Amino acid sequence: MSLLNETQVDTGRSSSGLRKLSVLWEVPELRLLLAILIGVACLAMVSDAFLTGRNLRSVLLGFSFVGIAAIGQLLVIITGRIDLSGGSVMGLAGMVCALTMAAGMSMWVAMAAGVLAGAAIGLFNGVFSVRFGITSFIVTLGTLQIARGITVGLTEGDTVTGFPDLFLFLGSGRIVGVPIPVIILVVVAVSVAAFLRFTGAGRELYAIGGNESAARLAGVPVKRLQYLVFIASGTLAGLAGVLLTARLGAAVSNAAAGYELTIIASVVIGGASLAGGFGTAFGVVLGALLIAFVNNALVLLTVPTYWQQTFIGAVIVAAALLDRLRR
Repeated sequence: MSLLNETQVDTGRSSSGLRKLSVLWEVPELRLLLAILIGVACLAMVSDAFLTGRNLRSVLLGFSFVGIAAIGQLLVIITGRIDLSGGSVMGLAGMVCALTMAAGMSMWVAMAAGVLAGAAIGLFNGVFSVRFGITSFIVTLGTLQIARGITVGLTEGDTVTGFPDLFLFLGSGRIVGVPIPVIILVVVAVSVAAFLRFTGAGRELYAIGGNESAARLAGVPVKRLQYLVFIASGTLAGLAGVLLTARLGAAVSNAAAGYELTIIASVVIGGASLAGGFGTAFGVVLGALLIAFVNNALVLLTVPTYWQQTFIGAVIVAAALLDRLRR
């Protein structure tokens, strides 16, 4: 009888452990973290250059710009909308910042001008999407072209250089060995995560994405919050563009071209639902990091660039399919 009881206890513990593992596996961030750890281990075995300090710093720097813009994109996607203009806004913000410095203004004023340019595009997206009811996909597809056209037109395709050392330091310098853009990404991610989790407005964003009509009937200021997320998306894309310009040491008209897909892919891979109502800042950071590691692996393995683009497109479709099956 004692043996039977012990067997039942062991079986119960085993079942409890399996249930706990099953629950943990349902957390997108943990699945992503596991995928990243497995990927890092595999890459370390196939390429001696992967775990070098120089390569890892390069990966972290590259992913930080995408990650900052992707966190802004997350806020839009949580409400059930989308912003396709992220990459173009980054390019425009960097160019505005560079031209402002070239005009003799201080570095801080120039950086503020670049970020405000991004916020202005976000406000434009919000007005036409929320106020006039045009689908956000169409509006932001238009502003993608508008922002890129303005960026090229401001200098007629020329490159702007000659930045102060402090500005360049913000783009590639390190504090305690950590690149400054990565530190800024962490601050942005923690701030947005706290906003989403601990504020009423953050919880209301999820309510809008879950059921906009029900949220409106419950007294949620739907339109005001939709304006907010578009402005936030433009602002963070502007910040990322300014930092990218500091990293490159030059403002070029095609800066961040094609980043739109990577930004959206980071959000989707990070566990956010394209239907709205779900997603976390931590997941977005992990999604951007996973893409950065895979792209780096393809480069180290001398895989042609077009296959990298193919991968990102395939991942977006796969992530959307997984989201559909989960829901």
